[in-house]
Amino acid sequence: MSISLDEYLKNNPLRPAIKAAFFDIDGTLLSLDGHYSAALKRSIARIKAMGVKTAIASGRPYFATRFLWQELGLSDAGVFCTGAQIYEPQAQREHRVHYLPQAVKQRLIQALREADIYYELYTHTGFFVERNNAPEILTVHAQHLRCEPSHCHFDAVSEPAVKLLIGANMHKDGRILQQLEAAFPECIFAYASLPAYPEWLFASIIDKNASKAAAFDYLLDYHQVSASHVISFGDAQSDMAFLSMAGIGVAMGNATAQVKAIADVVTTPVWEDGVAVALEALVT
Repeated sequence: MSISLDEYLKNNPLRPAIKAAFFDIDGTLLSLDGHYSAALKRSIARIKAMGVKTAIASGRPYFATRFLWQELGLSDAGVFCTGAQIYEPQAQREHRVHYLPQAVKQRLIQALREADIYYELYTHTGFFVERNNAPEILTVHAQHLRCEPSHCHFDAVSEPAVKLLIGANMHKDGRILQQLEAAFPECIFAYASLPAYPEWLFASIIDKNASKAAAFDYLLDYHQVSASHVISFGDAQSDMAFLSMAGIGVAMGNATAQVKAIADVVTTPVWEDGVAVALEALVT
């Protein structure tokens, strides 16, 4: 059952002080155009001044979030690549990384070539595409990541892969994603959508040992906070671990029904400053 901010505040007049806040990016901090609002920037600056740890918990690689460290100060240790990386921007320190095993990566790439769907490969330094069969998706994705892909055959990429990203238009190729997930039980498929293209579904593919739940526990220990003092924000299936494990899990108004159902509270959509609205109400 989805609970509004007003209902949550009424039912929980006494709440633990928030000491850490984790933020998904696309569809949560950034709206349909890939930008954030002035109200969001003010709200994050306010809670940082209170001493709240602020960090990213996203499917993005850390190199595609640099503008958020620099402009919003989200520089504490957080999660990237859907749990495959734990990185601390402030200290430029990588805490943990789970690579896709080479043999698994090769099988995946071959399966993706045969399926003829959209796919990208991510390493420490950048992201790669070897065919541009959805130019509108690639253009928007590169704009939102604020970095350009390298175009090459994946056999020429010597660096280990942190994740693969795949996407399909649900009206045409929706079943392919589920078929691939069933064929690769040694991987985690974390699903999300691109707000600008809601008819598309994407999956970040990472090593099975790289779960967001394990990353959440690691960050609690590192930041020396208990789950009851954490607030997390998200809009997609890949955010559900952080939402369900935090003391306050906040689903965006634009989140799926499944995500809203496991959250403690539902705020307004990203295009109505949902994160800022929730921070002003819940972190005081």
